[in-house]
Amino acid sequence: MRAKPPGEKIGMLRDGREVRIRPIAPEDAGHLMEFHSRLSVNTTRLRFFTPLRRLSPEFAHHLCTVDFKKRCAFVVCLPGEDEIRGVGRFEAESRRSAEVAFVVEDAMQGLGMGKLLLDRLVEQARRCGYERLTAVVLCENDSMLTLFRDSAFSPEITVEGDQAFVKMDIGGTTLQAAAR
Repeated sequence: MRAKPPGEKIGMLRDGREVRIRPIAPEDAGHLMEFHSRLSVNTTRLRFFTPLRRLSPEFAHHLCTVDFKKRCAFVVCLPGEDEIRGVGRFEAESRRSAEVAFVVEDAMQGLGMGKLLLDRLVEQARRCGYERLTAVVLCENDSMLTLFRDSAFSPEITVEGDQAFVKMDIGGTTLQAAAR
């Protein structure tokens, strides 16, 4: 059953620019394919663990069709644009746990977009009753691991081979505390 999509929010990047963080919609499939085509091979490899050159229309449609309960995604756009600059999503693993993943356009990396997306995902995950978020990250993806380490959610990170497994309990920390 599809939950009512959460509303759009405005966030501030580290360089002072405002961005819109809004729920993804099925009609974003074309924008998502365009976004993906702008990503470097390394960025797609860090996100998908393989240098995925393009998204098929079917896969893009799947990624854009979420119920905001078991599958949720937010996109980041600049004001007045529909062009996607970043995407964050979660997918249920169990009744109380969901896995998160992020990808940010190369030119926009390092500006705090990941933190904005994480905050929105945590807010929605809590609303849906999740108490834990997890992630699988390539060990070389320092920026993603730093995002989790710098969060207020005291991540537990274990390493196996070239992958880091992240677990974050989100039940007891407020987003206000996370903003400090």
